[in-house]
Formats: sequence, structure tokens, C-alpha cells
Amino acid sequence: MAVERIAPPAQQGVRVSADPRKIRQRAMEAPDDHVEPSQTNIDRRDEVLAIARFDGQEPEVLVAEIGNLWRRAQEEFLAIGRCLINARELINAKVRRDRAVLAMTPQERRTFVDGEWAKFVARLPFGQGIASQLERVSRALDSGRLARDELPSSYSVAYQLTTLTDAELEAARRQEGVVGPSATRSRIVDFKRRLREARMERRKLVEQRREKILANIERLREELEQIDRELAPEGIDSERSPSAPIISEEEL
Repeated sequence: MAVERIAPPAQQGVRVSADPRKIRQRAMEAPDDHVEPSQTNIDRRDEVLAIARFDGQEPEVLVAEIGNLWRRAQEEFLAIGRCLINARELINAKVRRDRAVLAMTPQERRTFVDGEWAKFVARLPFGQGIASQLERVSRALDSGRLARDELPSSYSVAYQLTTLTDAELEAARRQEGVVGPSATRSRIVDFKRRLREARMERRKLVEQRREKILANIERLREELEQIDRELAPEGIDSERSPSAPIISEEEL
């Protein structure tokens, strides 16, 4: 069984070497058979090895190491998102096999499924808000809506990209720094705000033009009615001369 303790404690007055090679060697040689079966242990050796690489290296090497860890962080949040998608699909599949649930009304089924999902997320080290963000980012990537090289390294920043409409996302791709590893949450939010304000302003202008056109239509309608009245045949009284005899219906 893997253990958390990877190296013997330092003797009193003796300084433990910080040589990364020795740390890595001790981590890999740590015994696995001295822990009681009842103990729950997590293998931390990969984490120790990652940290050990930061000791005694040149700055150029550290840049590469930090980049690797940053990319690994992205891999991890994408993997978590895919696990969440899989969990949701398993819950939905279980519901589809449950006759009691199938007998419910659509609203009752949605409530039941939401409850099952809430129970699942309650067992995780984060809440439904973070779960939703991780899931949406992974779905956007897997569906092709976002490309891998367009993703920021932070899931919360990547989530902001998923809140853009398709048209907004296309516009974002033409703006430097809004899409990609260098994107920040504030930059995406500000871009979205400006874009939507511009769209609202555009809508306001269009609505004003529509009102103006409707007013013109009403004016033209009134003018057309006036012209129709002028072109209509005059009444019988106006056509008859003053001296013409009046013929009653009985005389016809």
C-alpha cells in the first residue's frame, strides 16, 4: 500500500538534504509494507517529485517545469469535468430504468433527477456551482465549440468563454487576449459587457427607426385616404344642375 511518509525523519541536529535527486530517490524507495491495513493512505510521491524539481534548477528549467504543472492543472480540471458528465449520464440511465420514476409526471421526474444529482455533488469537495462550470467547459471542448488551444488554464476563466453566444465567441476569437491561455476572467467579462451593450444600443437604434417608419406609414395612410376622397365620384346632388327636376323612385 502506498504511504504518505516517503522519507525517514531527520536526526536531531542533522539537516535533511534538499538535493532534488536524493528527494526523488527517497520517494521512489519508500517502503509500502509497514502501514497498518486499517490506515487510509494517499500516494503523495508524484506530488513530492513535482515539488522536488524546483530545487537546485536553473531559471530556464523552472520556466519549463512551471509550464508543465500549469498544463497539468488544465488536464485535471478537464478530467474532472468529464467525470461529472459521465456521472450525470449514469444517473439519467438509472432513472430511465426505474419504473417508479417513469410513472412520474415530467416535472416530478426533473425534480427527482435534480435531487439525485445534488446528492452526488454533495459527496464531492466542491459545490454545484463549480461542478456546473467544470461540466460546461468539458462539454464545450468535447463538442468542438471550443478548441483545446483556446482554453485558459483556469476552469473559472474557461467557463466564462462558455457563456458567450456563438456570434460573441466568433467575435472574441478576433480580439487579442480574449480567447486562449492568456485570457483572464475580467477581460472576457468586460468584452462580453461591451459587446452586449453595443448590441443593446444597436437594438435601440433599430427600434427608434422602426417607430419612425411606422409614423411615416400612418402619415402616408392618412394622405392616401385624403387622395381617395378627392378621387371618389361626387354625389348625385353635386352632379345635378339646380334646375333639373327631381325624379322620385315612384316615377322611375
